[in-house]
Amino acid sequence: MVDINLELCKVFYIVAEEGNITKASEKLFISQPAVSQSIKKLEEQIGGILFLRSNKGLVLTEEGKNFLNYVKGALNLINNAKIEFNNFKELKEGIVKIGISTALAKNILLKPLAVFHKKYPNINFNITNELIKNLLLDLEKGNLDFVIMNEGDADNKGFEIVTIKEVENAFLYNADYFDFNKDYTLLEVSQMPLILQKKEANSRQFIDKICLKNNIKLMPKMEVVSQELAVELAKIGLGVAFAPVYEQNNLISVKLKKALPKSKIQLVTNKFFSLSFAAKNFIELI
Repeated sequence: MVDINLELCKVFYIVAEEGNITKASEKLFISQPAVSQSIKKLEEQIGGILFLRSNKGLVLTEEGKNFLNYVKGALNLINNAKIEFNNFKELKEGIVKIGISTALAKNILLKPLAVFHKKYPNINFNITNELIKNLLLDLEKGNLDFVIMNEGDADNKGFEIVTIKEVENAFLYNADYFDFNKDYTLLEVSQMPLILQKKEANSRQFIDKICLKNNIKLMPKMEVVSQELAVELAKIGLGVAFAPVYEQNNLISVKLKKALPKSKIQLVTNKFFSLSFAAKNFIELI
């Protein structure tokens, strides 16, 4: 198969439209000999005659007419591709695919989403709420642009991890049901009726590691899938939830003799997949 030069095809198209070398050269801003040479090169590449030369100008051969139809179609496709690309570049259209937990979506994502949507109303969002391990699998496959998660082990060399925020955490309870009115050690807290996320959750792994460093093993009264549910159960007096302080609505933080370290909220991308213009701009906003 012979490779056909696209620039030569553009020259051919203009010449065919104008039917005249002089007019074509003026439209293309190149010399007449350059136009003639381009047509000659193209004819050599395809192995056929495109124009019949006469005193009245150029007339397309039957083969030339047929070739012109294909060239028109190809140039139109390329032009449409350029327009489409510019639309994506100027954020006139596009989609951002995000993986995030429900709790983080509510507290971390909603505000930047509102700001971005107001500025770029034609950008769509696909937000997936799942277990972090499943979201990271989707990210690895290229099904997501990025994942926002609580600090954890994303042990994949193909991932790039950036900290976007540090968060204070606390053990939260409803004062109508419990009276924790002194400063407590972590060991004393471990003996409270704790409501924690399941062991696979990053926030659970975070507090488990802190406790293990202090030779404490947490034995929660209740384990749930989401941090949000743990907080809601604490509100109705079923126990003490471990959650970020920003979830504290109508709950009280257990006072600790030694403050807990802050946890990180991380944004994870896949190094092997390019981000769309929309995703890049949204990440900058976050």
